Amino acid sequence: MKKLIAIVLLAGFSAPAFAGTLSAPPSEPYVPAPAPAPAPVSVDWTGPYIGATVGFGRVTRDGDSESGVGAAVHGGYNVDMGGWVAGGELMVAPGFNQTAANRDINWGGMARLRAGPKLDNEGRLWGFGSIGVAHVSHDAIGGGDRRSDNGWVAGVGVSHMMQNNMILTGEVLHARSRGGAAVRGTGVALGVSFGF
Repeated sequence: MKKLIAIVLLAGFSAPAFAGTLSAPPSEPYVPAPAPAPAPVSVDWTGPYIGATVGFGRVTRDGDSESGVGAAVHGGYNVDMGGWVAGGELMVAPGFNQTAANRDINWGGMARLRAGPKLDNEGRLWGFGSIGVAHVSHDAIGGGDRRSDNGWVAGVGVSHMMQNNMILTGEVLHARSRGGAAVRGTGVALGVSFGF
């Protein structure tokens, strides 16, 4: 009899579990939450830069218009304020034997301020407006009668900062001067700068 009870007990413990038993249900597989996307890092425009500019423009005086191509060197300093960038720039251009309003241009220059918002999430694209003063030195065609005149310049443009701190800029400029070569001119300019 004792052997029969022991066999029955052993058979009960080794029997398979049936519905209604106290076995725990299988757990669902663990799925980790996706990592949060990193916040975009905005490019910092703060610092000095130097470069060169080429452009094409048309000047008008007393109804007479002349077109020409020119080049200049420039340098400046920008300050990054988060969503906006502002800075100052100096530009100097030799005359390249160009004429405007019956005058031979010796050289010209301008000093201007630029400011505007960043246009993309990374902050690599900067749209700006600019305003400043301009100066031009000129002679009468054929020599002599050297003069210089002052004026103002304004424009709008877009700059793009590349991965290697090279800056590409395109802009439209309008300038007016007073004095012996009082002219007004409008042109487009393309520039390459290197920030450091």
